[in-house]
Amino acid sequence: MKQSKLIFIIFSIFLILGCSKKSEINLQDIQTIELLDSSTDNLSENYTQTWHTTNKRIMVLFGYNFNTPEVYEPILLELSKKFGLDENGGLILPLFYPDSFKHSPRSFFTQIANILADDAYDFCGVITLGAPENTHIAFSRNQDLWNQNVPYPIIALFPQDDVLGLESSCDFVLDKTQTVNLNSDFIVDEEETVTITEAPDILYKTISYIQCLESSMEKNADLRLHVSNILKNYDFHYYKDSETGLQSINHFVLN
Repeated sequence: MKQSKLIFIIFSIFLILGCSKKSEINLQDIQTIELLDSSTDNLSENYTQTWHTTNKRIMVLFGYNFNTPEVYEPILLELSKKFGLDENGGLILPLFYPDSFKHSPRSFFTQIANILADDAYDFCGVITLGAPENTHIAFSRNQDLWNQNVPYPIIALFPQDDVLGLESSCDFVLDKTQTVNLNSDFIVDEEETVTITEAPDILYKTISYIQCLESSMEKNADLRLHVSNILKNYDFHYYKDSETGLQSINHFVLN
């Protein structure tokens, strides 16, 4: 009997020692896996999305002086980082003149008007860079659609369209110089590229500002305050017609 108990005790000791070794090995295996996972995480690229998915859209039309890849691609990349693009559920709907429009340039303004009237988009702003001729016709049709009370701002930056037409159909117009087109039949030579270095920064500032607005900007004395908030660190003045000397209330020129 005593011998049986002794054998049982010895067997139990070996069993305990065996289980301890197995537990130790399993723990080491788990630690090894954790180390491998940690090293994999360190190799992954850190990316933080700064914009949020939204149903709102701001149309950005790239026209004359801004419609070549070497000009618009860096701007588009920055827009995608800051605000997100429409194709990814972001804020910006980019269009390029004339490449985004299937038909002849003469029907361009019709297509713009149709996009603005499309219920698939919930626009909170429209910005043009180098607006081509007849852009103001599209904006005028959009005004008619809203009974002259468009609920979002429309802004023309450095346009090449008819001045009076844009002043009438946009919240405000911004030029680099006063050498602007007063004739809607004026044809721009696309080969003559003018570099406006301030344009990308002003575009980003404009988008950041108008996406927080709940309505369009009225053409009154308060408009200059809106423009001042957008053009911080920039000097500008009211545009004056060279022939009449009349000062526009919603047309400004960078100094």
